[in-house]
Amino acid sequence: MLGSSSSSSSAAAIVMTPPKYDVFLSFRGEDTRDNFTSHLYDGLCRKRIQTFIDYRLDKGDAISPELCKAMEESMIYIIIFSQHYASSSWCLDELDKILKCKKRYGRNVIPVFYKVDPSNVRHQEGCYKDAFVKHEKRFRDEVIQTWKDALTEAAAISGWDSNTTRPESMLVDGIVEDILRKLDRSFSSDDHRMVGIDKHIAQIQSLLQLEPEAVRIIGIWGMGGIGKTTLARTLHHKLATQFSSRSCVVNAQQEIEKDGIDCLHKKYLSELLEEDISSNGLHFAIERVKRAKVLLILDGVKTSSQIQELIGGHGNFGQGSRIIVTSRDMQVLRNAEADDIHEVKEMNPQDSLQLFSLYAFKQICPMEGYADLVEKVLEYAKGVPLALKVLGSLLYGRTRKAWESELQKLEKLPEIEIFNVLKLSYDGLDGEQKDIFLDIACLYVGDFVNDVVDMLNGCGFSADIGMHVLKDKSLISTLRDRIVVHDLIVEMGKQIVRQECVNHPGKRSRLWDHEEIYDVLRNNQGTDAVQCIFLAMWRIKKLEVHPKSFKSMPNLRMLCFHNYFPGRRQTNVILPACVESLSNSLKLLDWDEFPQRSLPLDFCPKNLVELLMQYSDLEQLWEDDQELPNLKRLDLRASLNLIRIPDLSKFPNIEEIILSGCESLIQVYSSSFLCKLKLLYLNGCLELTSLDLSSNALSRTSGLVGLYNCCKLETFSINRTEVVQSRGCSQIYDDVKFRWTYLEGTSGYQDMNGRDLGEKSCIEIEDLRENLPSQLSQELCWLDLGKCISNSFGFDGHATTLFVRMYARKKIHKDKDAEATEFEESVGQVLF
Repeated sequence: MLGSSSSSSSAAAIVMTPPKYDVFLSFRGEDTRDNFTSHLYDGLCRKRIQTFIDYRLDKGDAISPELCKAMEESMIYIIIFSQHYASSSWCLDELDKILKCKKRYGRNVIPVFYKVDPSNVRHQEGCYKDAFVKHEKRFRDEVIQTWKDALTEAAAISGWDSNTTRPESMLVDGIVEDILRKLDRSFSSDDHRMVGIDKHIAQIQSLLQLEPEAVRIIGIWGMGGIGKTTLARTLHHKLATQFSSRSCVVNAQQEIEKDGIDCLHKKYLSELLEEDISSNGLHFAIERVKRAKVLLILDGVKTSSQIQELIGGHGNFGQGSRIIVTSRDMQVLRNAEADDIHEVKEMNPQDSLQLFSLYAFKQICPMEGYADLVEKVLEYAKGVPLALKVLGSLLYGRTRKAWESELQKLEKLPEIEIFNVLKLSYDGLDGEQKDIFLDIACLYVGDFVNDVVDMLNGCGFSADIGMHVLKDKSLISTLRDRIVVHDLIVEMGKQIVRQECVNHPGKRSRLWDHEEIYDVLRNNQGTDAVQCIFLAMWRIKKLEVHPKSFKSMPNLRMLCFHNYFPGRRQTNVILPACVESLSNSLKLLDWDEFPQRSLPLDFCPKNLVELLMQYSDLEQLWEDDQELPNLKRLDLRASLNLIRIPDLSKFPNIEEIILSGCESLIQVYSSSFLCKLKLLYLNGCLELTSLDLSSNALSRTSGLVGLYNCCKLETFSINRTEVVQSRGCSQIYDDVKFRWTYLEGTSGYQDMNGRDLGEKSCIEIEDLRENLPSQLSQELCWLDLGKCISNSFGFDGHATTLFVRMYARKKIHKDKDAEATEFEESVGQVLF
């Protein structure tokens, strides 16, 4: 070989057409068609190098458009300079075109000097000089000079010389190996589809561990449009030469839908064994593959059953085999018994910009004057290659005004090609999983995972397994205990709901757009199709709800009216006094600043799981107490006018009660044991005089009772069998004494040391701090008595601002500021 190879690839190289061919052969037919060229072509084909060769004998005077297209779609050009190459004007035109493609696309050119002196080609001497003498009689001077310049340039590129590399078979083998090396380097760096792919290739090659003889199966996992297919193709191209048998099945699901899974199985076996496999020979073919070292790539496998039928397991392939499977579904890869799984994540901003620019501007950076619009597109695509390519192709060559129009459209509707690809993951879900996904995409993105699971379970869904499936299918993920969904997938989910009824929002299952909700509720346009409404109240003007709006939505299971700054008591939603009932199907009723004194009389809340009405105008929930057998969470915090709540025994499954800041509330009680209660917040209930309920909340590991600033509390009962009373909580600066009862299987009143106290005995609060008995300390978890304790408690001025915490660690201690802050963060703002 003459020196080292040379290629031109400037940073600003323009990319027009994705390469289709690995190699383009340029040769003089009468010199080499039936000898050297045919041998070289055969050697390239044996290595599965996609090669374009023009076999036509009569080529005419001009290069055809088809041939020009083939040149533009080739990655490497091999120019075979033979004795009569320069005598063909066709060959010289082809050479000029090749060199232009080299400059334009940064492609490789490999000259092969077959039985000619490279110096004669470079300087047009010998037979090349004789050829130009004839050309000068037929063509203009500028054409002649173009051809001479092309020969000079091409001959200056290092290449192969048949006079120095012998025999001819060695020359062919050397050229083929040279091309394989160049393709290996250029496939990832020169092809515009490969932006940012090198790091993925390196990581997957590391997982493949090509040296050991054991069979390895590697999975590639990621959301739709993230680049798994491109990775599969690239890996096949890079690894093919290391395996005598290889097959790459792209878009396996489409192949299965088109021809069936048996046909696909026979297809890849035929490629691995390099022969047609009939049904009769299928079993023997499988056995033969078990003895072969193969590279098999299956792209886009959809189900676990497909993977079982197509590959079975490690034992179906010979030692050293490598199987690569790509899927959107992690569970498919687990069932494939993948040794390792590589996750394909979104592209970084720099690669996103380059990829989009290559499609939108046919160069690696944006055109001047488009930077602001490009930034908006990148924000929309969020690093998904499919979106970058589709939008780049759509916007290529268009004016700024057209770009702005498309971006405006994307705010309302997704691009259909992107939507269709992403929706394939949704189509693979069952009915309940689809409901869970649509609820999350439309309503719960960014919410805490546990809260969403509780709500979905309350709606009758199997949320835990459902969300695991959505994670496996790359539809959702979690970050710091919150639900994360890619913006394009969110938009896909919302578009699915819009398509339920394009022109009538009231006939869709979920409503989240504030303008659409405004129209539906104001004009009574809801129907039995509506299941969920989530209204950001701060986004709307005054909304006077039609009296029959909610009655027309009998299947409504979730109703959320949220204010950005609740507590200003300036609600934008006005309910008529004669509003007809809410849906009896409601499982979540979450309404900030509810504007009425009580809930509608004919509302039957038996299905409610959560009732959340912060900063409401409620005075009571109902005129007559209602049974709420499914209610788990009640939050009426800061409802200043709330005077009474029902007997909590009506809520037998209640787990959390938050009534903090209900300044008018006088009594909280239950006539029966609340076995599931774990959180009770009554902080700031200034008028509360009596807390009387039987529960084991204080003996739960997660139990917490807050009575911060309940300054009029006189009766306090919250244990399993007996009563604890307190007096003096209104006397903030007086000595505070408690009568404490804690009995385990006995009756009567005892002090902290077990002495019988009788009916009127009291214990100094100091005894709680210093002499907590072991029996009590093993049961009590959290009790907040902030501001129920006098300054004489000895907390150095902190008694009125910090928490007293009773631990199951046999002691009570005062909090330092840092500890109080930590505690406040752990339980949220509900304590204040």
